[in-house]
Amino acid sequence: MNDRLVSSEVRKARERLSQLGRWYASRPREPRRPGADPNDIDALIAADRDLEETARTARIDLIAEVDRRAGPFEARFLSALIDVPRERFVRPADIAESSIDTPLLLDDEGLATISAPHAYLLSFRVLGLKPGDRVAELGTGSGYGAALASHIVTASGSVLSVEIDEGLARRARLLLAGYPNVQATSGDAAEMLAIWRGFERITVTFAVDAVPQPWLDAIPEGGRMVAPVGRDGGQRLLRVDRVSGDLLWSDHGAVRYVRNRGRGFLTQEA
Repeated sequence: MNDRLVSSEVRKARERLSQLGRWYASRPREPRRPGADPNDIDALIAADRDLEETARTARIDLIAEVDRRAGPFEARFLSALIDVPRERFVRPADIAESSIDTPLLLDDEGLATISAPHAYLLSFRVLGLKPGDRVAELGTGSGYGAALASHIVTASGSVLSVEIDEGLARRARLLLAGYPNVQATSGDAAEMLAIWRGFERITVTFAVDAVPQPWLDAIPEGGRMVAPVGRDGGQRLLRVDRVSGDLLWSDHGAVRYVRNRGRGFLTQEA
């Protein structure tokens, strides 16, 4: 297929995705009938084959956009962007924007977001994520990052994701039901350190003022953590490697993430 035809097909798909997005955005946010399941809308979206095919085609340009913005990325990273249906992980009102490299809100207060696709791939590249890895994700959100990581680590690897917001965690568990190598749980990551300590790869999806010492202690020999560190306007994506018992730090550029909401968080200088 030549570039002109691809561009034409993608343009049509994005127009159709906008139409479908407007339809889902017009759906009532709460169930109208007594006893209706508020997750019915997610089930409806998951069963919509027209939406699935349209959104997949619309994401073709997303690969070039992400690679241009933050690449280069390995093919297995970029293929995850095509394979994971981001339209299922955004809020129904945001389906039209699901194929664009931009963060989207997951609540009305702005406390939780689904990051721009390039941000996930950037963290995974810095993390050095590869097939067979066991990765702990602190901050599940809607589960999109865990789904991407699932594809990258493949069936030989696994993903454990922890989300502090019970409502988001409940929805993420439903959305991730088709990913057998992903376990999503709810709770404060700082208070649940016992379940994720020792994971060789740890990715943090919210900004912290400094990485707490207990988190650093949880990194095993040969392990690695990637986290956004700093306050708004001054966050940096930092990587911490444990090598021969020592912690080695590296800075991978400016980023912008939502703030940590953990009750059990301990602020200490890294």
